[in-house]
Amino acid sequence: MSSENNITNTQRKKHPSKDSRPSQSQTTETAAVRRRRPSVNIGMIIFFIILVYLIINVIIALCKDSVSVVEVQNGSIVDNGYYTGIILRSEEVVYSKGSGYINFYVNNGDKVAKDGNVYMLAASDQSGDTASDFSGFDSSDYSDISRIISLYTANYSDSKYSDLYTFKYDLQNQISEALSNHNITALQNAGEEYESVASEKSGIISYTYDGMEGLTRDEITDDMFNSNNYEKQQIVSNQWIDSGEPAYKLITDDDWSIIIKLTPQQARNLSEQTSVTVRFSKDNVQTSADVEVFSNGEGNYACLTLTKYMVRYISDRYIDIEIIANSAEGLKIPASAVVEKDFYMIPSTYLVTDENTSESGFYKYTYDSNGDAHAEFYKTDIYANDGNYCYVDTSQFQVGDYVGKTDSDDLYRIAQTGQLTGVYNVNQGYAIFRIVEILYQNDEYCIVDKNTSYGVSLYDRIILNASSVSEDEIIY
Repeated sequence: MSSENNITNTQRKKHPSKDSRPSQSQTTETAAVRRRRPSVNIGMIIFFIILVYLIINVIIALCKDSVSVVEVQNGSIVDNGYYTGIILRSEEVVYSKGSGYINFYVNNGDKVAKDGNVYMLAASDQSGDTASDFSGFDSSDYSDISRIISLYTANYSDSKYSDLYTFKYDLQNQISEALSNHNITALQNAGEEYESVASEKSGIISYTYDGMEGLTRDEITDDMFNSNNYEKQQIVSNQWIDSGEPAYKLITDDDWSIIIKLTPQQARNLSEQTSVTVRFSKDNVQTSADVEVFSNGEGNYACLTLTKYMVRYISDRYIDIEIIANSAEGLKIPASAVVEKDFYMIPSTYLVTDENTSESGFYKYTYDSNGDAHAEFYKTDIYANDGNYCYVDTSQFQVGDYVGKTDSDDLYRIAQTGQLTGVYNVNQGYAIFRIVEILYQNDEYCIVDKNTSYGVSLYDRIILNASSVSEDEIIY
């Protein structure tokens, strides 16, 4: 019986009863639960975190003002200015005291002495015999006419169509001079009746006038620089004139001036100069002129005073010129990169050198609870020293701090500030202020000194738009 029981028990262990096995429904339910339980995917979590980080950075970058960086380079600025000027002279229109056909003894641009004959008035018209007859012209006359034509063609430009009128007047003057000589000779040989008229003053003769002869620089307005409606009149040989009409113009001084209109920046640049080099666009003649910047309430202007070449442009009122400026060389940076920064100003007499370290700085005085003063040496970066004050960074002291001398009871309370000009250097990835000494500047660029302490060097990287960042801001 015992062995039977053991066999039976063994069989029961190997073959569990039907009731002890899980049912089909229980097995299905367990599998479903296992399918619903989510598995943790570490890779997806990391990908999601990176995606969120990138999205946030993109949003920040889109919302942040764009910051541009440029590299400091060697360069130069040559600020030649191009202007259209108004010519002023000591001039007056002389009116005829009689009527008749006028011919001239004196050529346009020539000098006449006091009581010297200027023109002839005749009762008869010589045009039928001489006005279209060029047989009396000599080689000199043809040479002068050829010179005027060559000068015009050599400088012709579609953008300067108004030069055509100047060419016309110059050519008319030259032909009128030759015809006058021919007419006067013909009248004298024919024994015709005529009257010679002399000048009451000495001066230089011109046969063009425009009504602006009495203009002064104080009367200049911005509207006058628009020459679109400008007109001038020309007196030609064998022309009938009545008594009281203009016979010629007399210029009584070789000195003359050109008034030009300036922008505020041009006015600042020229105000620092007493003389400039001027090149005339008409014929590339170059000369020097004294310069004076002035304002009459209408705008900013410059008066260029010249002592040469007045006769060369005696028939012109408006003239195109180029002012040749002195070029500046050094480190070239954009004007937009320049910024001003405040510094504490400490009298230079308080600057000391530490005996142990040979470093420059100041003795800062503090007071303990008993009111006793204690001096502590502060190594300080001196951004500039003008001989009177040292400029130190505002992060190194606070308003109300005292500095002094070890051998004196004299103390100085820090409070005064001053500005220095500089740029933001980003060589290390964040904005650091570096001072610059501007040698020359125009609207777009500055030339700065290469050897400025705490300044910039060749190939340094600086912020292009300095107003868009602040000091110590991380750029990249």
